[in-house]
Amino acid sequence: MMMKTQAMTNEQPQTSHRSPRLVLASSSPRRRELLGSLGLQFEVIKPDVDEEAFHLEHLLPADVVKFLSRTKAQEVFKYHTDALVIGADTIVVLDGQVFGKPKNEEDAFRMLNTLQGTVHEVYSGITVFNPNESAEFPPFASDALCTKVSMRPLSPEEIHTYIRTGEPMDKAGAYAIQGYGSTLIEKIDGCYFNVVGMSLYLLERLFEQIGQKLVL
Repeated sequence: MMMKTQAMTNEQPQTSHRSPRLVLASSSPRRRELLGSLGLQFEVIKPDVDEEAFHLEHLLPADVVKFLSRTKAQEVFKYHTDALVIGADTIVVLDGQVFGKPKNEEDAFRMLNTLQGTVHEVYSGITVFNPNESAEFPPFASDALCTKVSMRPLSPEEIHTYIRTGEPMDKAGAYAIQGYGSTLIEKIDGCYFNVVGMSLYLLERLFEQIGQKLVL
């Protein structure tokens, strides 16, 4: 199956000290915006990965997002071995129950009705594959962060109103902290960008682990 490639640029100048191509193995607009905010030039390639095909119930949440981020990055890297490839994955967890993207509006209502009035956890995993083979650095680096999120109590009508915006339908846990969903969140404990979908702090740390520089 052919994967579509899209070049992404920002008005800011490209960082000069990085020679390998940079590829984001994700179709998420939020992750594109986060990476673009660093003034980098990169490509977007959607990985051909069926997340529903994996049975990961036995794994801890952090291991789930690390596994899926690695699977996505590896799927793209095997066709683009000259590039630094970034994969990412995000899930929402409450009392051991995992909330991915809702299948439909009824599923979105179920998720939001369960999460409202709670403190839940958002896990985002990132994997970076390194095109420069070296005995000094590993071929890839992978890790995950957890952010605790407090969602205010919501009435059924408030939930339906939010669902009608269309925003919940492609988000883990059926909400976006950076959009209309920001009005649902009382506070967070941890990295904000982790809830959006990709911690830039963690991404920089992973680049360092493979002997690369993201920005600084």
